[in-house]
Amino acid sequence: MSETRQLSKSTAVFAFGTMLSRVTGLLRDMAMGAIVPAAPLAAFNIAFRLNNMLRDLLGEGASNAAFIPVLSGILEKESKNAFREAVSAIFSALLVILGVITVLGFLFLPAIFNLLEPIGLIAGTKKLSPEYLALMAPLTRWTFPYIFFIGLTVFQMGPLFIMRHYSTPAWSPALLNIAQLGVCFVLFFHPYAFGNPAYGLVAGAWAGGIGQFFVQYLAVGILVGTWLPNFKLRHPAIRASFLLWGPVIIGQSAGEVNKLVDLLFATSMGPDVVNGLYFSNRLVQLPLSVFGIAISAAILPSISRSIVRGEIGNVRATLMHGFRQSFFLICPAMVALFIVPGPIVALLFQRGHFTTLNTGITATATIYLAAGLLSFGWVKIAVTGFYAAKDTRTPVTIAFASMLLNIVLIFILAPRMGFRGLALATTLSYTVNFVGLYILLCKRYGRLWDRELLDGLARIAVASIAMGVVLYFGYEAIHARFHAETVLHRLVSVTSSLTLAGCAYVAFCQVMRVPDTRLFLSLLKRK
Repeated sequence: MSETRQLSKSTAVFAFGTMLSRVTGLLRDMAMGAIVPAAPLAAFNIAFRLNNMLRDLLGEGASNAAFIPVLSGILEKESKNAFREAVSAIFSALLVILGVITVLGFLFLPAIFNLLEPIGLIAGTKKLSPEYLALMAPLTRWTFPYIFFIGLTVFQMGPLFIMRHYSTPAWSPALLNIAQLGVCFVLFFHPYAFGNPAYGLVAGAWAGGIGQFFVQYLAVGILVGTWLPNFKLRHPAIRASFLLWGPVIIGQSAGEVNKLVDLLFATSMGPDVVNGLYFSNRLVQLPLSVFGIAISAAILPSISRSIVRGEIGNVRATLMHGFRQSFFLICPAMVALFIVPGPIVALLFQRGHFTTLNTGITATATIYLAAGLLSFGWVKIAVTGFYAAKDTRTPVTIAFASMLLNIVLIFILAPRMGFRGLALATTLSYTVNFVGLYILLCKRYGRLWDRELLDGLARIAVASIAMGVVLYFGYEAIHARFHAETVLHRLVSVTSSLTLAGCAYVAFCQVMRVPDTRLFLSLLKRK
C-alpha cells in the first residue's frame, strides 16, 4: 500500500472512531443542556474546562511532540525490546509527575477564582450570584483528579499511533460521554440524586477518565507488550522526550493563560454566556476533532519516519497532502455552520433548561468560531512538520506570540462586543498562528504549495460554496412547509437540508474531479 493511501486509511480509521466519540459527546451535551439547570451546568463547565486546560498543556500536542519522535526513532533504529523498555520508562516518569500535579491542583487551583472580581470590572458585567460563585471552587477541586487518568491516557496514544493502531484512541473518549449520559439519565428521573446535579457530572467525569485509561492500557499491553512501569527514571528516552516536552509546555502555557483569561471573562458574563460558548465550541470542535486531529495524528508518525530516513521530499508531499485533505473535509463543515447555525443549535440543544436565549448566544458564537475552523485544523497539521523534526521551540514561539495577541484582543474586544469579542479573538489569533507556522515550514522544507495543491484547494472551495447555496435554499424550502417549531419539524428541516447539501458537495467534487473524493469514497466502500 502506498504511503499516501496508508495515510488516508489511517485518517479514515481515526475519523470513524472519533466520530463515534463526538456523536456520543453531542448526545451528552444535548442531555446536559436539557436536564441540568444553567448555574450548576456552567459551574461544572468552568471546573472541567480548567481541568482540560491542563490536559491540553500536558496532553495530545505536547505528548505527540515529545514522545512520538523519540519512540519512533528508537523503534526505527534499535529494536522492539528497546521500544518497549522506553515506553515503560516514560510511563513510570509520568506516573510520578501527574501524581504530584494532581495533589497540587487539588489544593491550590480553586484560588484562581479570586480574579473574577477585577475581570468583571474590566468587562463591565453585573455582579454574579453567590450560589453560582460558591459552586465553582469545590467543583474545580473534585474534578481535578481526572487529569491523572487522562494524562496517562493521552501518553498511551503515542505508542499506539506508532504501531499504526488508531481505533482505540479514537473511540475511547466515548466512555466519558457514556458515563455522563448515564448520570443525566439518573438526574432525569431523580433530580436530587447527587444533591446538586453538578456533582453527578463530576462522578461521570471520574468514571469516564478511569474507563479511557483502562481500555488504552489494555491496547498498549497487547500491541506494544508494556504492562507495568519499570521505574527506570534515568532511561535516556525520558531525558530525550522531556527535552522536547519542556519547551512545548512552556510555549503552550501562554495558550493556557489565554484560555484562562477567556474563561474568566466568560465567567464574569454569567452562566448563560459560559454555557453558550461551551456549546458553540463543542459544535465547532465536532468537524475539527473528527477530521483535523485525525489527519494530524495520522501524518506525524509518517513524517517522523521520513525525517529519520532523510526523505525531505516525502515530508513536503505528506504535509501538502494533509493540508489539502483537511481542507476537503473541513471547508464544507465551515460553510454549513455559517449558513444554518441557529437551526442546528435549536435542533440539538433547545429543550428543557436550554431556552431560545441560549440558542441565540450559542448560534452567534458558533459563527465567529466557525470563521477560524480552517485555521484551527491547519495549525494542527502545520505543527507536525516541526514536532516530527524534534523542533518544539519554533511552534511554541509562534503559539506564544499568537496567544499574547489573543489576550490583547480579548481586552480590546470583550468590553465592546461581549461574548462575540471572545470568540472573534480566538479566531483571529489562530489565523495568525497558522500563517506564522506556514511561513517557517516553507523556510525549513521548501515551498509547500504547487499547482496540484492550489488547483485542488480551488476546486474544493468552489464545490463548498455551491454546496452552501444548495443548503441555504434547501433549508428555506423545507422549513417553509412547516409552521410549528417542534423537535420533529426541526429534525426534518435540518437533517434533510444537510443531507441534501452533503450529497451535493460530493457530486460537485466528483464533477470537478477532486482527487480526495474518489479516495474517501473507496475507503467508505471498503468499510
